[in-house]
Amino acid sequence: MGQRAVGIDLGTTFSAIAQVNKYGVPEILANVEGARITPSVILFDGDDIIVGSYAQQAALAYPDRVVERVKRFIGDPDYRFEIDSRSYTPEQLSSLILARLKYDAEQVLGHRVDHAVITVPAYFTDRQRRATKEAGELAGFNVLKLISEPTAAAFAYGLAHASGQRKLLVFDLGGGTFDVSIAEIKKGEITVLATAGDSRLGGTDWDEVLMRFAAEKFKARHGVNPLDDALAAHDLREKCVSAKLALSRRPRVDLFFDHQGRALRLEISRERFDELATGLMVRCEALTQRVLDDAGLRPEDVDTVLLAGGATRMPMIRGLIEEIFHRSAATDINPDECVSLGAALTAALESARLSGTEPPVDLRTHDVTSHALGMATLSEKLLHNSVIIGRNSRIPCERTRDDFTTSYDGQTCMDLWLVQGEEEDPLKCEVLGHFEFYGIPPRSAGETRLSVTYRYNPSGIVEVEAMDLLSGQVLAHRIATEEITLQAVAARRVPMQIALIIDCSGSMYGENIRQARKAANTFIARTLAEGRKISIIAFPGGLKSSPTADTDRLDEALKALMPIGSTPMHHGLQLARQALRPHVGSQRVYVVLTDGHPDDPAATSAEAHRMKRTGGRVITVGVGRHVQREFLEGLSTRPEDYHHCDESFELEGTFVNLATQLNQA
Repeated sequence: MGQRAVGIDLGTTFSAIAQVNKYGVPEILANVEGARITPSVILFDGDDIIVGSYAQQAALAYPDRVVERVKRFIGDPDYRFEIDSRSYTPEQLSSLILARLKYDAEQVLGHRVDHAVITVPAYFTDRQRRATKEAGELAGFNVLKLISEPTAAAFAYGLAHASGQRKLLVFDLGGGTFDVSIAEIKKGEITVLATAGDSRLGGTDWDEVLMRFAAEKFKARHGVNPLDDALAAHDLREKCVSAKLALSRRPRVDLFFDHQGRALRLEISRERFDELATGLMVRCEALTQRVLDDAGLRPEDVDTVLLAGGATRMPMIRGLIEEIFHRSAATDINPDECVSLGAALTAALESARLSGTEPPVDLRTHDVTSHALGMATLSEKLLHNSVIIGRNSRIPCERTRDDFTTSYDGQTCMDLWLVQGEEEDPLKCEVLGHFEFYGIPPRSAGETRLSVTYRYNPSGIVEVEAMDLLSGQVLAHRIATEEITLQAVAARRVPMQIALIIDCSGSMYGENIRQARKAANTFIARTLAEGRKISIIAFPGGLKSSPTADTDRLDEALKALMPIGSTPMHHGLQLARQALRPHVGSQRVYVVLTDGHPDDPAATSAEAHRMKRTGGRVITVGVGRHVQREFLEGLSTRPEDYHHCDESFELEGTFVNLATQLNQA
């Protein structure tokens, strides 16, 4: 395995692949064109899919057939690239780039390359890391591990400085992402102390400030915005990228651009470029200061500043480093290659570990989490982020909470919302999903105790596991299937099943049943919302409608209500309990409307008790002066869940108030 394991820097604008040679030295594997880095650009040319420099050159002529900077969208479930009646996800597009790197490596090495370590920005979320791993697998790799880009760069640097002791700050500004990490090199170990970053900040943003500046000048002179035309916008981007690169070598450049027969010659000085990029530089500086604070260090405590990523060649970046640290950055490693070289070292170590062979280098790394991991909890009707694993915790790591219990009899499922981030408000964090744990043995409420373990694996990917402490059984879990978001939970739009259980005894004949239908229709109109369903049950009469959000079906069910016979309320409650099945994340509400006395009070009370014991909420509405108030109050979940109307015409107002209460529940 060691011979075939490679390290890959999957970049926003350029990618590279490397391997540790037989002497234990990491080296870049050039592509078939002889270049050491490959543009992360894809061209769809008919049936051919081309990745690399030719695709980059073709982008000017065929911008609609070219994909660039796809790394910025990886993990985004809403992004699709449509071409020739086909649709590609960011993971599929990224896999095409990785497959090109795989092919190039195999041509150079003369054998298959099956195993890889792939780098990711340190500030990538769990979703982005999983998507990167998926892209590697789609490309035909067994992804041994994901490693953070600044950690990989520190690894490459530490190979030549393993014997010393120093604190190293890695300033990694690539084409589309920015990370800054502090690591300590000591006795053959590289330990990351803290990391920070922004996955939407990179060299591309410097290109865009120049683009906007040039486009505004062109529009002011000619009355046309070139950014409104895809071909012109791509041409302008290329000119601005060239100008940016030239400004790293010269104090000023001339930018020439023409569109629709109109020309622009624009002189741009390095000082003007610095001014345009002030906001971007402020973001870099703030994140650098943040990581220093997190590590408990001052700038003078840092021994070496290492630059990674091609965008760090800009003089303004070098100047920022000198301004903060009062020294120049290290220059003994290529910023375009250090990440892939560190990935190659990691790949060699992982290969040796799995095969049980001697590692090629005596150097180890310890990374940290870039995001806190927590769960959304509800306290005093407000959502909070209960942090389980803090940011900058060493990975792999895990934490266990064993204070979970079941809340109703027979409960077999438990759900939780997992979030990634440090904000108190979970809506400001990355929502990882609504997890549903199932297979809990049915017991009485509170009897079952559960532990939940939250884990970051060595790749920084989140894992979660729950256990029934009484049996020691690990529970299976899945992403809950309800179409409900955490935003909906915060807005109190939790999924709800409601059963309207309506008395159709003989005493409800005439105006009473008409008022009941009218009140029910008003209730339905005010209560139905996203994630809600209503069922209609009559006693006697049985199930008129299973749970549905179809108002026509519910209207037909209400029209079918016919007062007949006695008052078998227990049978109506039983049918309602069977109609509203317990489901994770969904509330069950039973609304009983009656004007009389149940045929079997004991059976009715027993059914209401079953509903409440299994997590349902029972609301009773008594109509008339002859209902048994104390009995109906006893059926209700709590005192305020009993409502009374002296006359049936008061029902509509009562149900309006009830709908309002449920909408605020």
